[in-house]
Amino acid sequence: MSHEIRTPMNAIMGFSELLVKNFNNKPKLEQFSGIIKQRSNDLLDIINDLLDIAKIESGQLQVSIENCNVTSLFSELKMFFTEYQARMNKQHISFDLLAHCNLQGITISTDKVKLRQIIINLLTNAFKFTPKGKIEGGCRVDENQQLIFYVSDTGIGIPQDKHEYIFERFSQLENGNSRLFGGTGLGLPIVKGLVDLLGGKIWFDSDPDKGTTFFFTIAYSNQALKMPLVNDDSVPDTLNFHNNTILIVEDDQFNMALIEEMLSDLGLYILCAENGSQAIEIALSQTPELILMDIGLPDMSGYEAIRQILLKQPTMKIVAQTAYATATDRDTAINSGCIDYISKPLKAQKLLSLINKYLG
Repeated sequence: MSHEIRTPMNAIMGFSELLVKNFNNKPKLEQFSGIIKQRSNDLLDIINDLLDIAKIESGQLQVSIENCNVTSLFSELKMFFTEYQARMNKQHISFDLLAHCNLQGITISTDKVKLRQIIINLLTNAFKFTPKGKIEGGCRVDENQQLIFYVSDTGIGIPQDKHEYIFERFSQLENGNSRLFGGTGLGLPIVKGLVDLLGGKIWFDSDPDKGTTFFFTIAYSNQALKMPLVNDDSVPDTLNFHNNTILIVEDDQFNMALIEEMLSDLGLYILCAENGSQAIEIALSQTPELILMDIGLPDMSGYEAIRQILLKQPTMKIVAQTAYATATDRDTAINSGCIDYISKPLKAQKLLSLINKYLG
């Protein structure tokens, strides 16, 4: 894990230093910032894998049932992995996602996020270990009306002596190919944990140098749930909030500077607080129209600050912005009186969309 974490960190730190030296060279600035962004996403993926396996093994990962149209999910993933192929220079590999059953227009109820993560992990593995040939994913309904998903590739396959250990943590790091193909060895253990969590099972067929096919099932319902409409993250071409006041509560000076920079061109009057006590004082004395409230504050929990503010200003609009990023954390934020929730790492598009939603 030290190797996997330090590798993207090396690029992030190294190219960050080079940005200053090449300040007047726009092509290099664009190249270096692109590398920093990509390797930051890679590092975030590693962190998410570590957190996921920890939550799975501690029994803290919860299932959140929602509507899922499998055909629509496949279309979304097909687009995602078509772009992924181009990024990884693997356009020569034939790729498709197929629903070998009449799922068009049928919405099932399951944990869509976890189902999507399972398929993404399996497809990412397939692309990683397939130098040429074909990758195919899909689903079918068997004779017992059970929905079976699969991901098949013509890659290097799994040696027979690894079959017993392939779903164990870090098993890939014990493989002689680990340095050639990279990875944390957590992808398949996470997949197995998620499948188990969704009440299904997973198995595979594999021949060395010929390829591998993973199969999995999940428990699901054919009855669609009534779900509220979800707002997208679209933002108008121009945004300007004259005379609108916003309070940013953030104890990390760099995160504070980042948020201020993201909002610098919107015409907002920005107030800042670095702890809960300051946040309460500013909120009650200057009554901002929107508060971005960090939860992990040094003097008190952000939830306690929210409670004290809403006690005296019950109509105050407060959005939780926090590094606590699970579905449970979101529910806790909403139940505490927040009107919305945004998790770190903050994305400018999502932050601007959220502000436009409540101040636009």
